Amino acid sequence: MQSEPLGIGDRKFLINRLIQQAPIHTLVREFFKNAEENAHLAPEGQRRIEIYPTEIDGTRKLTFWNTGVGMDELELRTATDLSSSVNKSMSLDGNFGIGAKVSGLAASPEGIRYRSCKNGRVHEVVIGYDEEQSTYVRFAAQLPDGTSDVVYDVTGVSQEEEHSLDHDWTEVVLLGQGPGHDTVAEPIGQGVPVERSFIATSIYRRFVDFLPGVRVLVDVAMTKGGGKGETGRFRQLKTLNDVLDRLGQSELVSHESGVSVTYVHDPRYEASSHSTSARANPATGSTTFCALIYKSERYDFKTQKSWSSVAPTFGIPFGSKVLTIEIEIPEYAVMPSQYRDKLLWRTDRSDVTADQFAHIVRELMPDWVKEVIRQESPDGADDLSDLQADLQKLLDELRVPTLVSKPSRAGLPARLSNEGTPDSETTPIESEDEEQVRTGEDIAERRTEVRATKSRVRLAPQGAVASKLSRGLERAPEIKILNDPDEVAEKGMKGRAGKFYKDSQTLFINGLYPAAEKMAAELADDFDGVDEPEEARDIALKASRRTLALRVGKATCFALAKKNVDDWSPEDLDRATSPESLSLAADDFRQSIPQAKRWMREQARIDAAMVMA
Repeated sequence: MQSEPLGIGDRKFLINRLIQQAPIHTLVREFFKNAEENAHLAPEGQRRIEIYPTEIDGTRKLTFWNTGVGMDELELRTATDLSSSVNKSMSLDGNFGIGAKVSGLAASPEGIRYRSCKNGRVHEVVIGYDEEQSTYVRFAAQLPDGTSDVVYDVTGVSQEEEHSLDHDWTEVVLLGQGPGHDTVAEPIGQGVPVERSFIATSIYRRFVDFLPGVRVLVDVAMTKGGGKGETGRFRQLKTLNDVLDRLGQSELVSHESGVSVTYVHDPRYEASSHSTSARANPATGSTTFCALIYKSERYDFKTQKSWSSVAPTFGIPFGSKVLTIEIEIPEYAVMPSQYRDKLLWRTDRSDVTADQFAHIVRELMPDWVKEVIRQESPDGADDLSDLQADLQKLLDELRVPTLVSKPSRAGLPARLSNEGTPDSETTPIESEDEEQVRTGEDIAERRTEVRATKSRVRLAPQGAVASKLSRGLERAPEIKILNDPDEVAEKGMKGRAGKFYKDSQTLFINGLYPAAEKMAAELADDFDGVDEPEEARDIALKASRRTLALRVGKATCFALAKKNVDDWSPEDLDRATSPESLSLAADDFRQSIPQAKRWMREQARIDAAMVMA
């Protein structure tokens, strides 16, 4: 007797659960990808996707239309089953015929209308949620002759609407959550408005490239620029790669682990607040970002405030508004989740995130990118080297060790051999000055060499101690004071005194923190070292911010020292260096007043000496 395949006990329950748990935000990706794959089947020069509003009973409905291979009535019926596709093979790594229907029905239970033209005939089917049957169905429609069917011929209707029947095409219309739901203005839910270019921008952000020869046209009612309130005119949507030659410098750098990083300088357009890429691609709102790339699609996409907030971890303390980072991962190492809303490691199905590769981005960073960061740093920043020297001295006294070598998911799982067993896995090893990735074979070979070598112990002179370098003590964090409200907001520091990025050893200080303002006011009132009150206030504010940085810096160092305490977990350490904990240390500003006054007097003497000279 042969083995028996598993069946499904409650088919309705499984289908309902699959759809109702689907993420709605993947809707645009799924419908676009279906349209793109079908359009790519059309002859060269005829590969086209159009995205536009379709008016039904006075309400706009979002529509995806594409050339390619059309479907007849039988193929339409098959294509509207879950886990079923026409004109493409299904696989977990491919576009496997489930995403568009489940995410579309989750956002549009009123229905999704499919029309397809094949060999001059157009057929239609509508799928959606049926309240009476409490499940998702192909809706039966009553025909003029009194009969009803779920798939029916609408060739005459298409001719009246002036759709061409000379070539194959497919049209998909999202009906939304009710007859009055405008799915152009609110594609992901009624009462959830999005910006006008939401559809175009979502496609631009998700896809690195379009399939060869495919042109994407978006109605002006759904793009940036002129045309608001109009319809019937189109703008072509391009990818970032299509406009790279019009931007600043870009460079792809490969890492020995198989990961590659693309650095893109997207400067602000002259006399405009827009990025150069946005000007080169007017259909979409283009901004800089950081993302993972898998099979020409982006995952874990971060832009604007979310990108600015994490950029220091990637070695970009300033310049996130003009720098884009794309991290491409080998296909053998990861796979998409069921709904394609994230990437998973193939080994244990845990989430893959961009920050797992931050050390590679820092390690491979070209000099020209570092120069862009330097140019984007605030002008006239005070010299804080003396404060950092104080912090380094404190860390040395506390004997805080640097981070030891530890496994990281950025060490990619090895490609499987023909026998199905993994080849050697790469293991990241972090040293004091850099992170290096060596293969397991390299490490084993080094260990073998050590065991095979006969060594003779040489004794150091009595009283000798280990050098600072060999002790591997933690280096002091680099201090950066933010005095611009926008920069403070972008780093997520409003109402917080400091934010510590442990991976890049960067400590941001909020120069606008209330304690700094209060302390500066007290210092200025008591300071008589200068003649001008405005100058006194300026020196007082600088002194206040410096001492604020020192208090927060010391609190960070004392928190780092807890690595030496067995009872402190990594989570405890993270809480100790959280913005909230650092803010508590910053609030006790009166302890720093004597130190601030000494610095102010010294600064006044320096300024006076410069004036006399």
